Amino acid sequence: MRSFQPTRRTVLSALLLGGIVAILVCGGIAMLERAQRRNRLADETSPYLLQHADNPVDWFPWGDEAFEKARKEDKPIFLSVGYSTCHWCHVMERESFENEEIAAILNEHFVSIKVDREERPDVDEIYMRAVLIFTNGHGGWPMSVFLTPDGKPFFGGTYFPPEQFKRILLEIARLWREERQRVLQVADEVARTIAAELQLTLPSAQPLDETTAATVLNAAENALLRNLDKTNGGFGSAPKFPPHQALEFLLRRYAATQRLPLWEAAALTLRKMAQGGIYDHIGGGFHRYSVDAQWLVPHFEKMLYDNAQLAQVYAWAFELSGDPFFRRIAADTYAFVLREMTSPEGAFYSALDAESYPPTPRPASFVPSKEEGAFYLWRPDEVRAVLGEKDGELFCKIYGISDEPNFVNPHTGYSGCIPNLLQASVENWAKVLNMSVEEMWAKVDEWRAKLRDARDRRPKPHCDDKVLTSWNALMVRSLALGYRYLGDARYRQAAERTATFLWTTMRKPDGTLWHSYRNGIAKVDGMLDDYAYLLTALLELHEVTGEAQWLQQARELADTMVRLFWDEEKGGFWFTTERADVLVRSKPTIDGAEPSPNGMAALGLLRLANKTGEERYAHITKRTLETFGELMVRVPQGAMTLLIVLDEWQVTRKERAVIAERPIERVWVEPERLTLKAGATGVLRVNIAIAQGWHINSAEPQPNLQPTQLSVESRQVTVERVEFPPSKEVRLSFAPTSLKVYTGTITVTLWLRAKPEARGEELVTFRLRYQACDDRRCLVPMTARLQIPVSVTP
Repeated sequence: MRSFQPTRRTVLSALLLGGIVAILVCGGIAMLERAQRRNRLADETSPYLLQHADNPVDWFPWGDEAFEKARKEDKPIFLSVGYSTCHWCHVMERESFENEEIAAILNEHFVSIKVDREERPDVDEIYMRAVLIFTNGHGGWPMSVFLTPDGKPFFGGTYFPPEQFKRILLEIARLWREERQRVLQVADEVARTIAAELQLTLPSAQPLDETTAATVLNAAENALLRNLDKTNGGFGSAPKFPPHQALEFLLRRYAATQRLPLWEAAALTLRKMAQGGIYDHIGGGFHRYSVDAQWLVPHFEKMLYDNAQLAQVYAWAFELSGDPFFRRIAADTYAFVLREMTSPEGAFYSALDAESYPPTPRPASFVPSKEEGAFYLWRPDEVRAVLGEKDGELFCKIYGISDEPNFVNPHTGYSGCIPNLLQASVENWAKVLNMSVEEMWAKVDEWRAKLRDARDRRPKPHCDDKVLTSWNALMVRSLALGYRYLGDARYRQAAERTATFLWTTMRKPDGTLWHSYRNGIAKVDGMLDDYAYLLTALLELHEVTGEAQWLQQARELADTMVRLFWDEEKGGFWFTTERADVLVRSKPTIDGAEPSPNGMAALGLLRLANKTGEERYAHITKRTLETFGELMVRVPQGAMTLLIVLDEWQVTRKERAVIAERPIERVWVEPERLTLKAGATGVLRVNIAIAQGWHINSAEPQPNLQPTQLSVESRQVTVERVEFPPSKEVRLSFAPTSLKVYTGTITVTLWLRAKPEARGEELVTFRLRYQACDDRRCLVPMTARLQIPVSVTP
């Protein structure tokens, strides 16, 4: 519990409400069906709002009706913002919103509005900024804010215990009646502060060049390495949230620079998270965050956006390292999402709750209540009942399950063990048992499957089954990347199905997007994150499939996004359109649980420029980076998405300089698709058309020259042989001796053998590394990346 601390900015608010305590914790709801009158929320589609439809509070959804009522009746507004899978909103509902006395006070003195923060992130962003002002920088959910009838906030906090909440309500009602001018003065001051902060007044944009970019990127790398928890991975202390964007930045910079500390920081964090309890070792997928520094005890809700971003990072770590551990975590996370968070239409649900009813039998007189983590906790006897004595005992030793619980709910005493690998490893147990690592993992997977089947018979956590365009787009992009890095065709198929759903169901006839969908109803105008995330997802799909429809859709969406959100005068993208029903428009730039919408918009436009050659898209990206350049310098850890764009921008500049010279006219693979029988060999040809007046170094050039190299990445096929063509010897003005080179159109032939156990389709990646020169100079080495589907049949 944290006492409210007045600050210089909020002294008027503090004077109004004196020593009110704002307890700042995250919350969620758990509704018991009751036979009573339903309020207006019964007509909504949001699971969160529907869970409050039976409260005695006369709730309104966000909209004109509520604000008109407040103006007409001259009442302040009580705004409550939360989401359906958050624990402390459950608590505040049970204690306050189901309390008849508190409901009567709210109904008499206030107009009460409920908002699902996932359905209206624009509303949440604005009023969370107010709460941060009122509470000296501490926010969370449930968010409780008091507004004037025109929407200006004058006091707020998060969770309030019932008796305190009642006192606050009565005091605010008195102040509204008796000291209105003071209240309005505070509201005006806070509204001005919010507008200044959200519209992000920064120093004048500075011109961007490659030297500046390199300096900013190096500083960001060093800042991350300084803040790394060198024991547990991650950044900072408890609570720890998965650092999605920082991990992507570290991997990206490592791939470009081969700077080993960057890889070590990313790999340590990825490994520790996957060993800890924040990862679901029975069913796959990640929980929201860890309450401790060791990643052991999670807050148990599972969010689509976390699993989308983490799966793609683990898949990329596998591609960079070849470490099967990272592949396993990525594949299990994708499997969890496809199994448990997929709608019949092929879209993805938003979240799974942290709470559920305990599986343990209770006395008949016991009134059941939901417990945090009940679905995920185990006791040794429960494991042995599923696996048998011997296997059950071994599983408990490996995964840290004992009679000493590692999780105890401090409020209810409910306890159990969270499976984890922080103190043991499957690899070490393989040595102890004289088994190969593969055999040991096969045995562990067999046990995990049995335990998952048993767990599925427990009461399940509530699923928030609304479909959000932005979060679904993150998952589409992740699946496309998963297909690229892991080669599993199921990921491509799922990505295409969801992208088709979004394009046909979440897009209006005028080309704009809806944000939210449930029970056949699409609603809420799309915001910048919906457009930006979907743009990058469509481009990723085009990258891995080569199908023109995805690129065409990306162009249409990009043009609509620029028209609706781009600020031509000052640069950057607004979060909402000019028609939005909010107090102020913002320009979201900082990463949170989701990537920065401005960063993702810039990334999508940069990639679209590279694919289409249209400079107008690249110009907007450059202006966005220049607009927020100061932010990347001041708070690099909060601007990782923008830094990723900056890195891609500077790499693209170098590559485009090479491409502009057009030394390579075309690279292509024949055939475009290969089908092999298991154990059989097939032939592929990689063709390289070199422009007249240019050459590339041979596969075996003179020392100190970059050779032409071809590598293959695949789980299902191995390279038996690679045959380069004969080289030519030429004399060039800058070389003292003749050089071995390739000119004209050449063909590199590969013989691929399908592994005996291989089955199904895989996207096989070919990387051609070359350096082009003319008779005066050599350009920087380049890598051409090609992919073709390879199917293996029995």
